[in-house]
Amino acid sequence: MKKRKRLLLNHERTSPILEELRILRTNIQLIAKKRNMKTILVTSTNAQEGKSTITANLAGMMGEQDLRILIIDADLRLPSQHHILQQDNYNGLTDILRENIKLVDAIQPTSLRGVDVITAGTTPYNPSELLSKHVWMELLHGLKQQYDYILVDAPPAPIVDSQIIASKVDGTILVIEENKTKTAEFNRSLMLLTKMDAYMIGVILNKTKRKKTDGYYYKKK
Repeated sequence: MKKRKRLLLNHERTSPILEELRILRTNIQLIAKKRNMKTILVTSTNAQEGKSTITANLAGMMGEQDLRILIIDADLRLPSQHHILQQDNYNGLTDILRENIKLVDAIQPTSLRGVDVITAGTTPYNPSELLSKHVWMELLHGLKQQYDYILVDAPPAPIVDSQIIASKVDGTILVIEENKTKTAEFNRSLMLLTKMDAYMIGVILNKTKRKKTDGYYYKKK
């Protein structure tokens, strides 16, 4: 059975994972201030390693500090933020990049304090081509003026879409899963990202062994 993605901030206010997310939030913000980072890519080595759930929960933790946070679901091949955040996915990133809709029509408020989302939108035949368009860079530049942080949920690093995005954002976080991600997969993902001049903020070891729940472990690169 497929494991349900969890938005912890709505259900488990006392979860020990939330404290780990607070530590992760603090570490990211310290690095971001030093490097003036506002756009952060969250990717993984493989599918189903928890990057999308981490993105949503991290955004919620940042929003609790009275910051304006935007999640962009750029995993155009297998989007999930609209499921996690319970939003519609009729108008989203692909529709903006195709210039079929205005930006204002794609931004949706969420149930999380201070957090908006741009869902993936209509499934494209050519996601890598869409993400290579100049309008994507213009979009990120404009959104930086509106939000304190922008978290971009991207496909796994071996997919070219993620590498394209990594070359255009300020920093990248790589999610790996304990007892699942192979060393060779991790090294290849890291190589592909750094080859695109991605600045690696750190690595998150997800689903670490702990009593009755999953966990996160953050390691600065």
